[in-house]
Amino acid sequence: GVAIDLRLDSAKPLVLQGEQGLSQKSAEPGNASYYYSLTRMPTTGVIRLGDDAFEVGGASWLDREWSTSALGEDQLGWDWFSLQFDDGRELMYYQLRLADGSADPMSSGVLVAKDGRTRRLGPDDLRIEVLDTWQSPHSGGRYPSRWRIFAPALGLDLEIVPLLADQELQTSVRYWEGAVAVRGTQREKKIHGHGYVELTGYDRSSRSAE
Repeated sequence: GVAIDLRLDSAKPLVLQGEQGLSQKSAEPGNASYYYSLTRMPTTGVIRLGDDAFEVGGASWLDREWSTSALGEDQLGWDWFSLQFDDGRELMYYQLRLADGSADPMSSGVLVAKDGRTRRLGPDDLRIEVLDTWQSPHSGGRYPSRWRIFAPALGLDLEIVPLLADQELQTSVRYWEGAVAVRGTQREKKIHGHGYVELTGYDRSSRSAE
């Protein structure tokens, strides 16, 4: 009873994440991925729900990432953000979480300018603060549910809010992945946008399965 028929075009050049597409996830050899992104893809088409058809339009984000391994032994999971601002820029950042609750120095990201130019970001460039949490009634896992991303060097001060709290995926490995709204400022100028967040390692059953 549900169908999609969408056309996606690329508005910006391909972004090679990490070092020319090699994204290191820990200091251990082999814990890396090949990773590229198309951060803004004008999208049009039709979504059908039963007998109802809706013409839609927006901007999609495509990621391709593959690896033989990802996390190191002392890493619990990651918080991954992909954000599209209304001014034509995008921000991707993943924070790898260590067992002691701190951020791994290998955490990384990129800011994509309106013209496609990129600026790599590391853990010294921004800070992620959890403002609220949500506990899943399905798994019992407790996830961050609202964030502040503060990047002084970029002049960015953002608040990230889920469009709805319950976006936990009930797969063989449970994790939270869903749509968010973005609002904030850059050097006192207001910024709005939308994005996507992925949270892993917060559900105990998922960690035991891994």
